[in-house]
Amino acid sequence: MDIISTTFIFILTVSIIVTFHEFGHYIAARLCGVKVLEFSVGFGKRLFGKRFGKDKTDYKVSALPLGGYVRMLDEREGNVIDVEKERAFNNQSLLKRTFIVFAGPLFNFILAIFFYFLIFSGGYTGFKPEVGVISSGSIAQEIGFEEGDRINSVNLNEVRTWSEVTLQIMKVASEKNDIYFEVKRNGKFINLKKISYELINFENKNILENIGIYNFVSKSLEVGYVEDNSPAFEGGISVGDKFLSINGVGVNNWFEIVNIIKKSPNKELKISVLRNDNKEILYARPSIYNGESGKIGRLGVRPFIDQNEVSKNKIQIKHSFYESLKLSVVKTYDFTILTINFISKLVMGEASFKNISGPVGIAGYAADSFNNGYTSFLGLLAMLSISIGILNLLPIPMLDGGHLMYYLVEFIIRRPVPESIQLIFQQLGMTFLIFLSFFALYNDILRIL
Repeated sequence: MDIISTTFIFILTVSIIVTFHEFGHYIAARLCGVKVLEFSVGFGKRLFGKRFGKDKTDYKVSALPLGGYVRMLDEREGNVIDVEKERAFNNQSLLKRTFIVFAGPLFNFILAIFFYFLIFSGGYTGFKPEVGVISSGSIAQEIGFEEGDRINSVNLNEVRTWSEVTLQIMKVASEKNDIYFEVKRNGKFINLKKISYELINFENKNILENIGIYNFVSKSLEVGYVEDNSPAFEGGISVGDKFLSINGVGVNNWFEIVNIIKKSPNKELKISVLRNDNKEILYARPSIYNGESGKIGRLGVRPFIDQNEVSKNKIQIKHSFYESLKLSVVKTYDFTILTINFISKLVMGEASFKNISGPVGIAGYAADSFNNGYTSFLGLLAMLSISIGILNLLPIPMLDGGHLMYYLVEFIIRRPVPESIQLIFQQLGMTFLIFLSFFALYNDILRIL
Protein backbone atom coordinates (compact mmCIF):
# COMPACT_ATOMS: atom_id res chain seq x y z
CA MET A 1 0.00 0.00 0.00
CA ASP A 2 1.40 3.43 -0.92
CA ILE A 3 2.25 6.11 1.62
CA ILE A 4 -0.82 8.23 0.81
CA SER A 5 -3.24 5.39 1.50
CA THR A 6 -1.34 4.39 4.66
CA THR A 7 -1.41 7.98 5.92
CA PHE A 8 -5.14 8.27 5.22
CA ILE A 9 -5.90 5.05 7.11
CA PHE A 10 -3.72 6.18 10.02
CA ILE A 11 -5.57 9.52 10.21
CA LEU A 12 -8.90 7.69 10.02
CA THR A 13 -7.84 5.34 12.81
CA VAL A 14 -6.64 8.08 15.15
CA SER A 15 -9.63 10.31 14.38
CA ILE A 16 -12.17 7.61 15.23
CA ILE A 17 -10.56 6.74 18.56
CA VAL A 18 -9.71 10.26 19.71
CA THR A 19 -13.02 11.78 18.60
CA PHE A 20 -14.98 9.21 20.60
CA HIS A 21 -12.70 9.83 23.58
CA GLU A 22 -13.42 13.55 23.42
CA PHE A 23 -17.10 12.79 22.88
CA GLY A 24 -17.03 11.14 26.30
CA HIS A 25 -15.77 14.36 27.89
CA TYR A 26 -18.36 16.31 25.91
CA ILE A 27 -21.35 14.17 26.96
CA ALA A 28 -20.26 14.18 30.61
CA ALA A 29 -19.82 17.96 30.58
CA ARG A 30 -23.29 18.46 29.11
CA LEU A 31 -24.83 16.08 31.66
CA CYS A 32 -23.18 18.05 34.46
CA GLY A 33 -24.38 21.40 33.11
CA VAL A 34 -20.95 22.66 32.05
CA LYS A 35 -20.91 24.98 29.04
CA VAL A 36 -18.95 23.56 26.11
CA LEU A 37 -17.30 26.22 23.94
CA GLU A 38 -15.60 24.04 21.31
CA PHE A 39 -15.61 20.45 20.13
CA SER A 40 -12.71 20.02 17.74
CA VAL A 41 -11.60 17.07 15.64
CA GLY A 42 -7.92 17.83 15.19
CA PHE A 43 -5.72 20.65 16.45
CA GLY A 44 -4.56 23.95 15.08
CA LYS A 45 -6.28 26.20 12.55
CA ARG A 46 -10.03 25.79 12.09
CA LEU A 47 -10.82 24.42 8.63
CA PHE A 48 -14.58 24.28 8.78
CA GLY A 49 -17.42 23.73 11.21
CA LYS A 50 -20.66 25.11 12.55
CA ARG A 51 -21.87 26.81 15.70
CA PHE A 52 -25.26 25.74 16.95
CA GLY A 53 -27.24 24.94 20.09
CA LYS A 54 -28.21 27.31 22.85
CA ASP A 55 -24.55 27.64 23.89
CA LYS A 56 -23.38 28.24 20.29
CA THR A 57 -20.82 25.47 20.67
CA ASP A 58 -18.29 25.48 17.84
CA TYR A 59 -18.21 22.00 16.30
CA LYS A 60 -15.22 22.09 13.99
CA VAL A 61 -12.53 20.23 12.09
CA SER A 62 -9.00 21.59 12.50
CA ALA A 63 -5.90 21.37 10.35
CA LEU A 64 -3.82 18.84 12.30
CA PRO A 65 -5.84 15.58 12.31
CA LEU A 66 -3.87 13.80 15.04
CA GLY A 67 -6.16 14.29 18.00
CA GLY A 68 -8.89 16.57 19.17
CA TYR A 69 -10.19 18.39 22.21
CA VAL A 70 -13.21 19.73 24.05
CA ARG A 71 -12.89 23.26 25.43
CA MET A 72 -15.19 24.09 28.31
CA LEU A 73 -16.03 27.34 30.04
CA ASP A 74 -13.36 27.83 32.72
CA GLU A 75 -12.42 30.88 34.80
CA ARG A 76 -8.76 29.84 34.66
CA GLU A 77 -8.75 30.46 30.90
CA GLY A 78 -10.48 33.82 30.80
CA ASN A 79 -13.16 36.06 32.25
CA VAL A 80 -16.57 34.51 32.83
CA ILE A 81 -19.65 36.65 33.30
CA ASP A 82 -21.42 36.25 36.64
CA VAL A 83 -24.54 34.65 35.18
CA GLU A 84 -22.48 31.78 33.71
CA LYS A 85 -20.00 31.18 36.53
CA GLU A 86 -21.98 28.24 37.84
CA ARG A 87 -21.55 26.58 34.42
CA ALA A 88 -17.74 26.91 34.45
CA PHE A 89 -15.79 23.67 34.79
CA ASN A 90 -13.62 24.92 37.63
CA ASN A 91 -16.71 25.72 39.74
CA GLN A 92 -18.12 22.20 39.58
CA SER A 93 -18.07 19.82 42.51
CA LEU A 94 -15.20 17.36 42.84
CA LEU A 95 -17.50 14.50 41.86
CA LYS A 96 -18.64 16.22 38.66
CA ARG A 97 -15.11 17.18 37.62
CA THR A 98 -13.96 13.62 38.24
CA PHE A 99 -16.83 12.25 36.16
CA ILE A 100 -16.12 14.62 33.26
CA VAL A 101 -12.41 13.75 33.18
CA PHE A 102 -12.96 9.99 33.61
CA ALA A 103 -15.63 9.88 30.88
CA GLY A 104 -13.04 10.19 28.09
CA PRO A 105 -11.17 6.95 28.89
CA LEU A 106 -14.48 5.30 29.81
CA PHE A 107 -15.79 5.95 26.30
CA ASN A 108 -12.64 4.33 24.88
CA PHE A 109 -13.59 1.09 26.63
CA ILE A 110 -17.20 1.45 25.48
CA LEU A 111 -15.96 1.94 21.91
CA ALA A 112 -13.83 -1.21 22.17
CA ILE A 113 -16.83 -3.20 23.40
CA PHE A 114 -18.85 -1.86 20.44
CA PHE A 115 -16.19 -2.85 17.90
CA TYR A 116 -15.83 -6.33 19.39
CA PHE A 117 -19.62 -6.65 19.38
CA LEU A 118 -19.67 -5.89 15.64
CA ILE A 119 -17.05 -8.58 15.07
CA PHE A 120 -18.76 -11.27 17.16
CA SER A 121 -22.29 -10.57 15.94
CA GLY A 122 -21.35 -10.03 12.28
CA GLY A 123 -19.22 -13.16 12.14
CA TYR A 124 -15.50 -13.58 11.60
CA THR A 125 -13.10 -16.16 10.23
CA GLY A 126 -10.11 -17.71 11.90
CA PHE A 127 -7.97 -20.81 11.70
CA LYS A 128 -8.66 -23.90 13.78
CA PRO A 129 -6.00 -24.32 16.47
CA GLU A 130 -4.79 -27.63 15.05
CA VAL A 131 -1.10 -28.33 15.48
CA GLY A 132 0.75 -28.77 12.19
CA VAL A 133 4.36 -29.21 13.32
CA ILE A 134 6.07 -29.61 16.70
CA SER A 135 9.74 -28.61 16.73
CA SER A 136 12.09 -31.20 18.18
CA GLY A 137 13.28 -30.51 21.74
CA SER A 138 10.81 -27.66 22.18
CA ILE A 139 8.69 -26.78 25.21
CA ALA A 140 5.61 -28.00 23.35
CA GLN A 141 7.16 -31.42 22.79
CA GLU A 142 8.25 -31.67 26.44
CA ILE A 143 4.74 -31.09 27.80
CA GLY A 144 3.18 -33.66 25.47
CA PHE A 145 1.96 -31.89 22.33
CA GLU A 146 1.72 -34.02 19.20
CA GLU A 147 1.17 -33.12 15.56
CA GLY A 148 -2.54 -33.12 14.75
CA ASP A 149 -3.64 -32.08 18.26
CA ARG A 150 -6.57 -29.66 18.38
CA ILE A 151 -6.20 -27.14 21.23
CA ASN A 152 -9.54 -27.04 23.05
CA SER A 153 -8.83 -24.77 26.01
CA VAL A 154 -6.14 -22.73 27.76
CA ASN A 155 -6.51 -22.72 31.56
CA LEU A 156 -10.12 -23.91 31.16
CA ASN A 157 -10.95 -21.04 28.76
CA GLU A 158 -12.33 -22.46 25.52
CA VAL A 159 -10.49 -21.38 22.38
CA ARG A 160 -11.67 -21.71 18.79
CA THR A 161 -8.93 -20.00 16.77
CA TRP A 162 -5.16 -19.52 16.87
CA SER A 163 -5.56 -15.86 17.80
CA GLU A 164 -7.68 -16.82 20.83
CA VAL A 165 -5.00 -19.32 21.90
CA THR A 166 -2.31 -16.64 21.67
CA LEU A 167 -4.37 -14.07 23.60
CA GLN A 168 -5.12 -16.52 26.42
CA ILE A 169 -1.45 -17.58 26.71
CA MET A 170 -0.33 -13.95 26.92
CA LYS A 171 -3.06 -13.04 29.40
CA VAL A 172 -2.35 -15.99 31.71
CA ALA A 173 1.43 -15.56 31.54
CA SER A 174 1.20 -11.79 32.12
CA GLU A 175 -0.69 -12.56 35.35
CA LYS A 176 2.24 -14.82 36.34
CA ASN A 177 0.18 -17.99 36.22
CA ASP A 178 1.33 -21.24 34.66
CA ILE A 179 -0.36 -22.32 31.42
CA TYR A 180 -2.42 -25.50 31.06
CA PHE A 181 -3.58 -26.88 27.72
CA GLU A 182 -6.40 -29.26 27.00
CA VAL A 183 -6.18 -30.87 23.55
CA LYS A 184 -8.43 -33.12 21.53
CA ARG A 185 -6.56 -36.12 20.14
CA ASN A 186 -8.20 -39.00 18.30
CA GLY A 187 -11.59 -38.02 19.69
CA LYS A 188 -10.36 -37.85 23.31
CA PHE A 189 -9.68 -34.81 25.49
CA ILE A 190 -6.23 -34.83 27.08
CA ASN A 191 -4.73 -32.49 29.68
CA LEU A 192 -1.06 -31.76 29.02
CA LYS A 193 1.69 -30.86 31.48
CA LYS A 194 1.85 -27.23 32.55
CA ILE A 195 4.13 -24.56 31.07
CA SER A 196 5.73 -22.15 33.51
CA TYR A 197 4.77 -18.55 32.77
CA GLU A 198 8.48 -17.68 32.98
CA LEU A 199 9.11 -19.61 29.75
CA ILE A 200 6.78 -17.39 27.72
CA ASN A 201 8.84 -14.85 25.80
CA PHE A 202 6.81 -11.66 25.28
CA GLU A 203 9.59 -10.25 23.12
CA ASN A 204 8.91 -12.86 20.43
CA LYS A 205 6.40 -11.82 17.79
CA ASN A 206 4.87 -15.30 17.69
CA ILE A 207 4.23 -16.77 21.12
CA LEU A 208 3.24 -20.20 19.74
CA GLU A 209 6.33 -20.59 17.56
CA ASN A 210 8.42 -19.61 20.57
CA ILE A 211 7.21 -22.70 22.44
CA GLY A 212 7.54 -24.90 19.34
CA ILE A 213 4.04 -25.02 17.84
CA TYR A 214 3.50 -24.37 14.13
CA ASN A 215 0.26 -24.42 12.13
CA PHE A 216 -0.60 -26.30 8.95
CA VAL A 217 1.44 -23.94 6.74
CA SER A 218 4.70 -25.33 8.13
CA LYS A 219 3.87 -28.84 6.89
CA SER A 220 4.68 -27.66 3.36
CA LEU A 221 7.93 -28.53 1.60
CA GLU A 222 7.07 -26.81 -1.68
CA VAL A 223 8.31 -23.33 -2.65
CA GLY A 224 5.43 -20.92 -3.23
CA TYR A 225 7.37 -17.66 -3.72
CA VAL A 226 10.92 -16.63 -4.61
CA GLU A 227 11.97 -13.04 -4.00
CA ASP A 228 13.62 -11.31 -6.96
CA ASN A 229 17.43 -10.99 -6.73
CA SER A 230 17.44 -12.96 -3.47
CA PRO A 231 19.99 -15.72 -2.68
CA ALA A 232 17.32 -18.28 -3.61
CA PHE A 233 16.75 -16.53 -6.95
CA GLU A 234 20.47 -16.37 -7.67
CA GLY A 235 20.81 -20.05 -6.70
CA GLY A 236 18.21 -21.13 -9.22
CA ILE A 237 15.43 -22.09 -6.81
CA SER A 238 12.03 -21.82 -8.51
CA VAL A 239 8.39 -21.76 -7.51
CA GLY A 240 7.13 -25.35 -7.37
CA ASP A 241 10.43 -26.85 -6.21
CA LYS A 242 10.05 -29.32 -3.35
CA PHE A 243 12.83 -29.37 -0.72
CA LEU A 244 14.28 -32.83 -0.07
CA SER A 245 17.46 -32.11 1.89
CA ILE A 246 19.95 -29.36 2.80
CA ASN A 247 23.63 -30.22 3.13
CA GLY A 248 22.66 -33.89 3.04
CA VAL A 249 20.21 -33.59 5.92
CA GLY A 250 16.63 -34.57 5.05
CA VAL A 251 13.92 -32.04 5.81
CA ASN A 252 10.36 -32.95 6.80
CA ASN A 253 8.65 -29.56 7.06
CA TRP A 254 9.12 -25.84 6.42
CA PHE A 255 10.15 -25.20 10.02
CA GLU A 256 13.23 -27.40 9.57
CA ILE A 257 14.06 -25.62 6.31
CA VAL A 258 13.86 -22.19 7.95
CA ASN A 259 15.86 -23.36 10.97
CA ILE A 260 18.78 -24.53 8.81
CA ILE A 261 18.75 -21.33 6.72
CA LYS A 262 18.70 -19.11 9.82
CA LYS A 263 21.76 -20.89 11.21
CA SER A 264 23.69 -20.46 7.96
CA PRO A 265 24.25 -16.73 7.26
CA ASN A 266 26.70 -16.31 4.36
CA LYS A 267 27.35 -20.08 4.24
CA GLU A 268 26.87 -21.99 1.00
CA LEU A 269 24.10 -24.57 1.20
CA LYS A 270 23.79 -27.67 -0.96
CA ILE A 271 20.05 -27.97 -1.58
CA SER A 272 18.37 -31.03 -3.05
CA VAL A 273 14.97 -30.34 -4.61
CA LEU A 274 12.38 -32.25 -6.59
CA ARG A 275 11.44 -30.44 -9.80
CA ASN A 276 9.07 -31.95 -12.35
CA ASP A 277 9.66 -35.39 -10.80
CA ASN A 278 13.41 -34.97 -11.23
CA LYS A 279 15.90 -34.59 -8.42
CA GLU A 280 18.20 -31.57 -8.79
CA ILE A 281 21.07 -30.18 -6.73
CA LEU A 282 21.28 -26.41 -6.26
CA TYR A 283 23.62 -24.14 -4.33
CA ALA A 284 22.65 -20.96 -2.49
CA ARG A 285 24.31 -18.72 0.07
CA PRO A 286 21.83 -17.11 2.56
CA SER A 287 22.33 -13.40 3.06
CA ILE A 288 23.02 -11.98 6.51
CA TYR A 289 19.98 -10.48 8.24
CA ASN A 290 19.94 -8.73 11.61
CA GLY A 291 17.18 -10.55 13.46
CA GLU A 292 15.91 -10.08 17.00
CA SER A 293 18.37 -12.70 18.30
CA GLY A 294 21.38 -11.59 16.27
CA LYS A 295 22.66 -12.28 12.76
CA ILE A 296 20.67 -14.94 10.91
CA GLY A 297 20.54 -16.30 7.36
CA ARG A 298 17.84 -15.35 4.87
CA LEU A 299 17.20 -17.12 1.56
CA GLY A 300 14.16 -15.22 0.22
CA VAL A 301 11.59 -17.99 -0.18
CA ARG A 302 8.12 -18.66 1.23
CA PRO A 303 6.18 -21.95 1.33
CA PHE A 304 3.41 -22.92 -1.03
CA ILE A 305 0.08 -22.71 0.76
CA ASP A 306 -2.47 -25.21 -0.49
CA GLN A 307 -5.83 -23.47 -0.70
CA ASN A 308 -7.57 -26.75 0.06
CA GLU A 309 -5.64 -26.85 3.34
CA VAL A 310 -6.57 -23.22 4.00
CA SER A 311 -10.26 -23.99 3.47
CA LYS A 312 -10.05 -27.11 5.62
CA ASN A 313 -8.45 -25.21 8.51
CA LYS A 314 -10.58 -22.07 8.27
CA ILE A 315 -13.53 -21.67 10.62
CA GLN A 316 -16.44 -19.21 10.48
CA ILE A 317 -17.74 -18.03 13.84
CA LYS A 318 -20.87 -16.02 14.55
CA HIS A 319 -22.64 -15.42 17.86
CA SER A 320 -26.10 -14.38 19.00
CA PHE A 321 -26.81 -10.84 20.20
CA TYR A 322 -26.48 -11.60 23.92
CA GLU A 323 -23.51 -13.93 23.48
CA SER A 324 -21.77 -11.26 21.37
CA LEU A 325 -22.39 -8.65 24.04
CA LYS A 326 -21.00 -10.92 26.75
CA LEU A 327 -17.94 -11.89 24.71
CA SER A 328 -17.29 -8.23 23.81
CA VAL A 329 -17.11 -7.28 27.48
CA VAL A 330 -14.92 -10.30 28.28
CA LYS A 331 -12.54 -9.60 25.39
CA THR A 332 -12.25 -5.92 26.36
CA TYR A 333 -11.53 -6.97 29.94
CA ASP A 334 -8.93 -9.55 28.84
CA PHE A 335 -7.06 -7.10 26.64
CA THR A 336 -7.26 -4.41 29.34
CA ILE A 337 -5.65 -6.75 31.88
CA LEU A 338 -3.03 -7.80 29.33
CA THR A 339 -2.15 -4.17 28.58
CA ILE A 340 -1.96 -3.21 32.27
CA ASN A 341 0.30 -6.19 32.97
CA PHE A 342 2.52 -5.25 30.02
CA ILE A 343 2.88 -1.68 31.33
CA SER A 344 3.72 -3.10 34.75
CA LYS A 345 6.43 -5.27 33.17
CA LEU A 346 7.86 -2.20 31.42
CA VAL A 347 8.00 -0.29 34.70
CA MET A 348 9.57 -3.26 36.52
CA GLY A 349 12.11 -3.79 33.74
CA GLU A 350 10.69 -7.23 32.85
CA ALA A 351 9.75 -6.21 29.28
CA SER A 352 11.66 -4.30 26.64
CA PHE A 353 10.74 -0.76 25.63
CA LYS A 354 11.48 -1.89 22.06
CA ASN A 355 7.90 -3.20 21.97
CA ILE A 356 6.51 0.35 22.07
CA SER A 357 5.32 1.56 18.67
CA GLY A 358 4.99 5.13 17.48
CA PRO A 359 2.92 6.70 14.70
CA VAL A 360 4.85 4.97 11.91
CA GLY A 361 4.38 1.54 13.46
CA ILE A 362 0.70 2.15 14.19
CA ALA A 363 0.18 3.41 10.64
CA GLY A 364 1.68 0.20 9.29
CA TYR A 365 -0.49 -1.99 11.53
CA ALA A 366 -3.58 0.02 10.60
CA ALA A 367 -2.91 -0.28 6.87
CA ASP A 368 -2.25 -4.03 7.11
CA SER A 369 -5.39 -4.68 9.16
CA PHE A 370 -7.46 -2.51 6.80
CA ASN A 371 -6.28 -4.61 3.85
CA ASN A 372 -7.07 -7.84 5.70
CA GLY A 373 -10.76 -7.00 6.00
CA TYR A 374 -13.16 -5.13 8.23
CA THR A 375 -12.97 -7.60 11.15
CA SER A 376 -9.20 -7.22 11.30
CA PHE A 377 -9.49 -3.42 11.16
CA LEU A 378 -12.22 -3.33 13.82
CA GLY A 379 -10.09 -5.57 16.02
CA LEU A 380 -7.16 -3.18 15.74
CA LEU A 381 -9.41 -0.19 16.48
CA ALA A 382 -10.70 -1.96 19.59
CA MET A 383 -7.18 -2.73 20.86
CA LEU A 384 -5.94 0.80 20.16
CA SER A 385 -9.00 2.29 21.85
CA ILE A 386 -8.30 0.21 24.98
CA SER A 387 -4.64 1.22 24.89
CA ILE A 388 -5.55 4.91 24.59
CA GLY A 389 -8.03 4.56 27.45
CA ILE A 390 -5.43 2.96 29.72
CA LEU A 391 -2.71 5.42 28.70
CA ASN A 392 -4.97 8.34 29.56
CA LEU A 393 -5.68 6.88 33.00
CA LEU A 394 -2.00 6.72 33.94
CA PRO A 395 -1.17 9.27 36.68
CA ILE A 396 0.85 11.44 34.31
CA PRO A 397 0.28 15.20 34.35
CA MET A 398 -1.21 16.50 31.07
CA LEU A 399 -3.25 13.29 30.76
CA ASP A 400 -6.68 12.53 32.24
CA GLY A 401 -5.02 10.32 34.83
CA GLY A 402 -2.93 13.26 36.00
CA HIS A 403 -6.06 15.34 36.61
CA LEU A 404 -7.69 12.42 38.41
CA MET A 405 -4.57 12.20 40.59
CA TYR A 406 -4.99 15.89 41.52
CA TYR A 407 -8.65 15.23 42.38
CA LEU A 408 -7.69 12.30 44.60
CA VAL A 409 -5.23 14.52 46.49
CA GLU A 410 -7.94 17.20 46.71
CA PHE A 411 -10.34 14.65 48.18
CA ILE A 412 -7.76 13.65 50.80
CA ILE A 413 -6.53 17.13 51.85
CA ARG A 414 -9.96 18.78 51.32
CA ARG A 415 -8.62 21.55 49.11
CA PRO A 416 -7.41 21.85 45.50
CA VAL A 417 -3.76 21.23 44.67
CA PRO A 418 -2.11 24.69 44.31
CA GLU A 419 -1.80 25.75 40.66
CA SER A 420 1.93 26.45 41.12
CA ILE A 421 2.49 22.78 41.99
CA GLN A 422 0.24 21.63 39.17
CA LEU A 423 2.29 23.75 36.74
CA ILE A 424 5.54 22.09 37.84
CA PHE A 425 4.08 18.61 37.41
CA GLN A 426 2.57 19.56 34.05
CA GLN A 427 5.99 20.57 32.79
CA LEU A 428 7.42 17.26 34.00
CA GLY A 429 4.53 15.41 32.39
CA MET A 430 5.01 17.23 29.11
CA THR A 431 8.73 16.38 29.14
CA PHE A 432 7.96 12.72 29.77
CA LEU A 433 5.37 12.54 26.97
CA ILE A 434 7.75 14.23 24.50
CA PHE A 435 10.50 11.77 25.48
CA LEU A 436 8.08 8.83 25.11
CA SER A 437 6.95 10.06 21.67
CA PHE A 438 10.50 10.40 20.39
CA PHE A 439 11.41 6.99 21.84
CA ALA A 440 8.43 5.35 20.10
CA LEU A 441 9.37 7.06 16.83
CA TYR A 442 12.97 5.87 17.29
CA ASN A 443 11.68 2.29 17.63
CA ASP A 444 9.68 2.74 14.43
CA ILE A 445 12.79 3.91 12.55
CA LEU A 446 14.82 0.95 13.84
CA ARG A 447 12.15 -1.48 12.62
CA ILE A 448 12.24 0.12 9.15
CA LEU A 449 16.03 0.02 8.98
